[in-house]
Parts: sequence; C-alpha cells; structure tokens
Amino acid sequence: MEITRFAPSPTGHLHIGGARTALFSYLFAKANKGKFLLRFEDTDQERSKDEYVDSILNSLNWMQIKLDAEPVYQSKKISKHKELAIELYKKGFAYACDCSEETLSKMREEQIAKKQKPKYNGLNRNKNIEFAEGMVLRFKFPLEGESKFKDLILGDIAINNKEFDDFIILRSDGSPTYNFSAAVDDKDMKITTVIRGDDHITNTLKQINVLEVLGATIPKYAHLPMVLAESGKRLSKRDGAEDILDYKKKGYLSDALINYLVRLGWSYGEEEIFSLEKLQKIFDLSDVNSSPSKYSQDLLNWYNNKYLNFLSAEELVLNVKENTEIDFSEINNGNLAISLLAKGANSLNQIAEDSIYFFEDPQVNFDALKIDMNKKILFSEFRKKLKEIDFEKNLIEKFIKEFLQANDLKFPELGKPLRVILTGKENAPSISDLLFILGKETSLKRIEYTLND
Repeated sequence: MEITRFAPSPTGHLHIGGARTALFSYLFAKANKGKFLLRFEDTDQERSKDEYVDSILNSLNWMQIKLDAEPVYQSKKISKHKELAIELYKKGFAYACDCSEETLSKMREEQIAKKQKPKYNGLNRNKNIEFAEGMVLRFKFPLEGESKFKDLILGDIAINNKEFDDFIILRSDGSPTYNFSAAVDDKDMKITTVIRGDDHITNTLKQINVLEVLGATIPKYAHLPMVLAESGKRLSKRDGAEDILDYKKKGYLSDALINYLVRLGWSYGEEEIFSLEKLQKIFDLSDVNSSPSKYSQDLLNWYNNKYLNFLSAEELVLNVKENTEIDFSEINNGNLAISLLAKGANSLNQIAEDSIYFFEDPQVNFDALKIDMNKKILFSEFRKKLKEIDFEKNLIEKFIKEFLQANDLKFPELGKPLRVILTGKENAPSISDLLFILGKETSLKRIEYTLND
C-alpha cells in the first residue's frame, strides 16, 4: 500500500506550487488505494504560526483533499529527534563540532577566494570531540562514491559525495535540523513515496543517507518540475502565486482549480476535463512531464468558465450568493439571468459584477447613446408597441423581428442602443432575453427614462 505525505512549513499560506504537490501526492495515494498524510514542519518557532496551519488546512479542505489521519506536527517530536541525533553520534554516524562563527566565516572566505564551493571542510570530523551542550552535531557524509536514486519522474539522479559537506543535524541550541527531522518522520510515518518539488533533490540525497544509517526502508521519490510564470521566471504574487483561498474569494470553483492544477505537467491522452473522482482512479506519475510547467491565468479562466457552466442554475445561485451575497432568487427569472451570465463569465464574482443591471436601473442619458436625435421617435414607437404585447420570450422575439422589418432596420441599429438603455453596458445577453428577464414594467420604465431625459 502506498503512503504519501504533504509536508508544508506553516510559515505562509498554501500557494499554487504547494497545492499542486499536495494534489499529486493525494491522487497518487488514492490511485494506488493508499493513504495520504499531512505533516506540518513547524520547528521554525519564530515564523510558524497557527493562522497558517489553519489556512493550509482550509485550503486542502476546499480543494477536497482529505487526510487519512490527523496531521503530524514536527514541533511535538523535537525531543525524540534530538535523542536520535545523539544516538547517531554515539554510533559514530555523526560527530560533535565546536567551530566558532569566526572559524566558519574564515573557512568560507578562503574557499570563495579559491573559487571553491563554500561548505564545511570536515575540520572536526576525526577529532573525536566529546559532545556537550552548545556544540552542534554533524552528519558524517560518505567521502567516497556517489549518492543516487531513481526518480519516478526525472529518472536516474546521482551526485558525487564530494559535493556534499557534513551537514548539521543538531543545532547548538539543541534543535534538530530540517533534513534530519524530515528523514526521521518519513521513517516513522512509513512513507513509501515522497512527491515534492525538484528544488528538494539535494535534500533528498541527504535524507537518503540519514535513512540508510537509521536502517530504514528508503521511500521512492518523485520530484515535480517547478511551476513558472508565463515569462519563464519564478512565480510571483503578480503571476498567480497567491494564497489558494484567494482563488476561492475571487470566485473560482475548487473543481476547476483541481482540473487546472493537475494539468500543470500531467496529461492523459487528449482529455482536458477531469473530475476528482476520475483522477483518483487514473492518476499515474509516469504521465507527469519532466519539464517545468507555466502558469496561465487565461487557461485557469477557461477551466473555471467550463465548470461554471456545468452547474445548474440553482447551484449557480447558491454559489454566487455564498461568494458575493448577490442573490439571483430575489429577481424574476433569476435562474435564466444567472445561466446567461455564466456563459461568458470567468468567475462567480464576475457573474455578480455583470449582474448589476438586473438589480439596479442604469439610468442612461439619450446623449450617451451617440445616435441621431430622430431615432428618439423610433424608440418611442418601439416602446409603444412593446407595451401592447404579452411578455413571453417567443412573442418578444417575434415582435422584435417584425419591428425591424417594418422599419427597414438592421438589428444592430436597434439592438446596440437598446442594450445600453436596458443595462448601461454594450456587452450583455440578447435583447429578447434581457426584456424577458427584466419584465415589461422595468423594460418600459428604462426606455422611458432615456427618452425623457
């Protein structure tokens, strides 16, 4: 059985890259009838905050990513990690180091002067210094050979061990470091596959070495190429790297975001639309691209438009009301109105913004129409005849067609200014739909206001 984990640091909100990692880990576990676990790597006491824990949990919940166990908090395991670090020291897999900051700075300066990679040079590796409080413990990284693994996405990865230094596993204040704690927790949680960003490859090789000396079963690893901005640079907030819950606030549907995220580097034939239920059955890491993906706001909008139009009118009404407090059930023909607006909308919020003319009179001046004054007579005649018909959709359509023919008009000559009169906007649903939704009384009132202005 596959067991995966998502291990964020609660030092900020969940963003696009992290959300995709969580989603891929979750889908891989479900497709293999396994478990998806969550671990908060919250040992940075200054930057880790409860508000970010809550934000990440709320983001995962909104994305319909369900946990198969209660979250693990790394901060609650510090004492155990410290004991294990000292145990490695006693077994000869780590050593005590009392190098001062001055010594370390001088070491780095000399290496930089020689155009060498700055790293700890093993000064205390073989001195057998007895560990005492205030010292650090360093992991004895293998000096010969190479560290390697077969990545499920990127293939064979190997780095010469000379590229690594003896990294710290226990700080001078007695707190364990990230690479040591992550390895220990993966062992304790029985993680079988680690899925994370490719910026962790070096960390993976360090953790594999720690796991080996702990006698643990080494998980499989899959490193996801980064999600870049459309410019090819790292994602910034301007490019879409914002709190996942901000997408919810802006009126994006979780199903649309899930579908969009999974397509950032993963494909399945020629298909574009995937339900979460289907993804849980078909997701396979072998279908993940080994090249970086690019964030596209236009593509996300396309997906959200698709999913908005998958909803029934009743569902749209509930979603728009929940997100914006605009209630289409308060107006006549609200279901028709919201369905028409959804056709061209990218978000729930856009539907609400575009709907203002269904709730408030636009009060358009005749001069704003920028048409000949003699057209006033034409619109007066239109209003007069409109008043006489029954306001059924097919009868409205028939009336408009006959009025155009009787007055030798092309549709835009009537439709364009009339749309502005009725809505205050140039882009809106069809005239017959608008008249029907607004109703006879409101439609006549708006035309009359413009003519009498």
